[in-house]
Amino acid sequence: MFEIIQAAITGGAALALLVLASITLGGSAVGLAVTTPLFVIFSPILVPATIATAFLATGFTASGSIGAMAITIFMWLFKKITGKNPPKIPFLTPKNPTTEGGEKEDKKKEKEKKDE
Repeated sequence: MFEIIQAAITGGAALALLVLASITLGGSAVGLAVTTPLFVIFSPILVPATIATAFLATGFTASGSIGAMAITIFMWLFKKITGKNPPKIPFLTPKNPTTEGGEKEDKKKEKEKKDE
């Protein structure tokens, strides 16, 4: 029962963070679109432009961080519920760091399977 409640709360938190990330990203994009012409028109006023750029960069950074946090929570939740890792993407997933041999270990395992 506790795991169901934990999964529901975690899923809700991840969805809330994902929504917050998308709203932040959208707001930052709109802000950038609105302020770009203002930068051209009011180019002599560099201090407000610098402040606005800093706010926009902060918004994009916050959006990415919150989105990455939400994806991490979803991955943790998937592992928690199913008890296994999500499917791996070939050539993008690193080798298992516990085996030092890497491909040699894989070849040994394949050879052992064939011998059986």
